[in-house]
Amino acid sequence: MDKKARFGKKLNELRELLRAQGADAIRLTLQKNISWLIGGRTHVNTAGEPACCQFVVSQDECVLIANNIESRRLLEEEIGFAEGGGITRVEQWNWFDPAGLNSIIDGLISGKGRVVTDAELDGALVKLRTKFDRDEREQLRQFGRLAADAVNKAAFDVERGDTEYKIAGKIAYHCLERGLDPIVNLVAADERIYSRKHPLPTGKNVDRYAMLVVCARKNGVVFSATRLVHFGPLSDSLRRLHRAVAEIDARVIDATRPGVTLAELYEKLKQFYRDAGFEQAYRDHHQGGLTGYNSRERLALPTESLAVEAGQMYAWNPSLPGVKSEDTLFVGEDRNEIITGSADFPQVRVKVGEREWERPDILIRQLI
Repeated sequence: MDKKARFGKKLNELRELLRAQGADAIRLTLQKNISWLIGGRTHVNTAGEPACCQFVVSQDECVLIANNIESRRLLEEEIGFAEGGGITRVEQWNWFDPAGLNSIIDGLISGKGRVVTDAELDGALVKLRTKFDRDEREQLRQFGRLAADAVNKAAFDVERGDTEYKIAGKIAYHCLERGLDPIVNLVAADERIYSRKHPLPTGKNVDRYAMLVVCARKNGVVFSATRLVHFGPLSDSLRRLHRAVAEIDARVIDATRPGVTLAELYEKLKQFYRDAGFEQAYRDHHQGGLTGYNSRERLALPTESLAVEAGQMYAWNPSLPGVKSEDTLFVGEDRNEIITGSADFPQVRVKVGEREWERPDILIRQLI
């Protein structure tokens, strides 16, 4: 399915949602929703939620609104087609005249009855933007491989004495070289791995041990992965910890099947930690959950009733002191598939029931 056809399909889904909500039009302003609609990048500033354009969609109109800096670039490089294919017209305002944007919006929504924003309908939109159809699955595999290649290559490039900042730069380089935006780029060296769950990089130099965490975004879709690198042989205690976290990870990957709610998976995770001998460790960090156009669209929480569906992606990240295991998986009708896995990185095999899962091992580098 080409970009124009995919845009039309998602536009129809959006209009069905409007009918179900009893709304006459929707104003899309957030990156995650507009990236879902157009299948492309909608940011200039990766740290901001608002997109660099807006859409107003009703049953008979689909209007792109962008300033004179962005409109042509969006049409040519991100959307991939000009007017037509579902876009009824483009409204452009001058960057130096913010009142022009307000005037365009007022004119588009005037007389339309009930107009909602994407923020108001986020609960319904999350179900649209996290369900990937068969035509999108090969692209997800391709993007997942790119994300895995980027973080794996960065792990092999780590050198003793590198600062965490330098390692983060290597992650960013390998992501950008593959057309990925490293929207989360975390690095911990040595003892910081034991004390920091979200280790923003610092000037600390790595001596023996490094953790690399990335959430890499491609055309708005986010892929998460963590890799561990150790210089010289592992201690027995670290090896046991890693094996335990890999088993927790494999068990929750195996349990993420259609019909199971995130609340149920939360309870299963608590059991998996108990079985591993670390009953309270789940409290120290969130365990991950549903992913898509956010790094985490929904977390596994005791009150989260959202159920797993085929066609969704999940990223779990169980952790124990000094170790973590994380990849992104796709939930298929018959089986799950780890789409950020890679044969280029050492793996440990974990058997869960009749299935065997490969989880990333700690990469052992020569101690020089």
